[in-house]
Amino acid sequence: MKITLKRVIAFMICAAMLASVGAAGVNASTLETDCRGKCEHSPVIVLPGINHSPTYLYDEKDEPVMYNGSHIGSTLLILNEAALSTGAIVKAIFSVVGSILLQSNLGVDKVAYNLVSDIFKYQRCDEEGNHAENLKTKRWNYSLEHMSDEDLDWTYRMVPMQALVDEIGEDHVYFFTFNLVGDPMKSADDLAEYIKMVKEQTGHDKVSLLPVSLGGTILTAYLEKYGHSELDQIVNAVACLDGTDIVADFYAREWRLEDEYLYHEFFEKIMIESEGKPTLGYLINSLLHIVPRSAINGLLTGAMSAILDTLMLNCPQFWAMLPSYRYEALAARYLSDKPELKERTDSFQTARLNLKQNILDAVAHGVRVNSIAGANLDLGEEMYTYFNIVASAEKINSDGIVNLTSTTLGATGAAGKNTLADVDYEKNTYCTNLDHNHVSPDNMVDTSTAILPENTWIFLDQHHEVGYNDVVLNLAKAIFLGEVTDVHSDPEKYPQFNGPCYTQSIRRWKLPDAKRVDQSTLSEEDKAELNAAIAECEAVLKMTVADQPRVEAAEARIIAALHRVGAPGYENIDAAKDSPLDPFLEKLTYAMSKGSLLLFGGGSPVDRILSPVRKLADMIFGK
Repeated sequence: MKITLKRVIAFMICAAMLASVGAAGVNASTLETDCRGKCEHSPVIVLPGINHSPTYLYDEKDEPVMYNGSHIGSTLLILNEAALSTGAIVKAIFSVVGSILLQSNLGVDKVAYNLVSDIFKYQRCDEEGNHAENLKTKRWNYSLEHMSDEDLDWTYRMVPMQALVDEIGEDHVYFFTFNLVGDPMKSADDLAEYIKMVKEQTGHDKVSLLPVSLGGTILTAYLEKYGHSELDQIVNAVACLDGTDIVADFYAREWRLEDEYLYHEFFEKIMIESEGKPTLGYLINSLLHIVPRSAINGLLTGAMSAILDTLMLNCPQFWAMLPSYRYEALAARYLSDKPELKERTDSFQTARLNLKQNILDAVAHGVRVNSIAGANLDLGEEMYTYFNIVASAEKINSDGIVNLTSTTLGATGAAGKNTLADVDYEKNTYCTNLDHNHVSPDNMVDTSTAILPENTWIFLDQHHEVGYNDVVLNLAKAIFLGEVTDVHSDPEKYPQFNGPCYTQSIRRWKLPDAKRVDQSTLSEEDKAELNAAIAECEAVLKMTVADQPRVEAAEARIIAALHRVGAPGYENIDAAKDSPLDPFLEKLTYAMSKGSLLLFGGGSPVDRILSPVRKLADMIFGK
């Protein structure tokens, strides 16, 4: 291969970038903004969610650890793919098949535990809460303006904030990252340094923060350690400010394992989410009855215990995802013999318990704070339905992932599709405007108990993935720009209680595809229809009041227009129509699922036959 000077320079640049994961990739001294702090918009720092911080594995010499030619790493879970060796798979299959043949648990729990532990080993922490492996998180020590096109495209996909960026400029938006298996109190130190850097680059004396989901834990830690003096605004977007019962139930090992749920509902929900219909889920339910219940329990217990022991128990960041009201009992259960780790987790618990007062103090000193939340879904409802297996699933009003009271710091929500009439609570705890009704139209949410009821915005029936909803994004933009200061500013345009809306498909795919069409070859009629469809989609993306039927109509229109002009990928839009057999198959598999449950309960037919024999043997011979 011919080696040129250009190749050498390119190699040196790449090596420098790889060596600086976790450090600045661009000389910060050259990144000053033109405004030098004189513009009206403070720079915004995004504190992103759980899947938004690229982290990579290095060896003891700080060299990248590779597998199949790729640097091992991920924005979420860093999996040890080598664990899925032929031997491990054969062992797992042997254990499951043997359990079916012998109708007993043939070590399924141990096989599942060892396999899952090995898969997640790269992100384990030691008993002091430190990384067991050499992990480094990529950090952009510069604004979006200086990101590569690839990184910028990824950032916009993770947090779709183009509308805000169009107003304040890419040079005024930054994307802070932190390690999923880190320590939020340490991440707060990193954020303090990052804020100092942003102030130096922009010339502004204050910054604004946009905590998204897990980013709320970093805000919590930062306010406790560094206060609010550097802050202009905080706009919480479904921020995890006081944990989620999903994580608490993992620690408590509490699952919904009753027969009706495990053998009839769980896989139905998962298949509706992934396939759009429950047929395959019902079939899986029926097939589960060939597996003895002891083996199914062993599989779940082994896999869940491995995730808990390997990934969660020693990780301060996961402890930060617990609701404060469940921390003490779980800390007593797991941390009594781990004083160094408990000191870390106790520090965050203190920060969490002080958060309400820390925010109220910030507001009293002029920091503008608003919170945007979803509500009225069970945990694991609509998306990520595998989380619906946690014991608290139907007991918590949430956005499907994080408790409503966590994302709003105190709003009251009825759970399980009940109403506030079923909830015993003290109204108007923090409300200062008693003339305003802070109860949702469906009587399921009351924001008067949140610490900032006049600055708490609720999207009813909206899932945690608010990036799918441009109405949420438009509200966040309006808050940052000062177009609205509270829920009383413009209730017709920006109501306190809004609805669900799913515009992501239009924004990310359909509209860009339509704008790429070469209209020079189109007839006037086709051109007119395509442009009308584009205009309708653009109008939908600017909505401030959710209107899902309008979204669906706009999406159908632009798909039809793209099909009409023969756009790539839209030639055969009718080919995906459901088979006429689908309704019959769904009814058949439902009958199989329900019938198997009624006949066999939880377990297999052999289980049912052998159960009294086993009980008799236990009575005669002892266990």
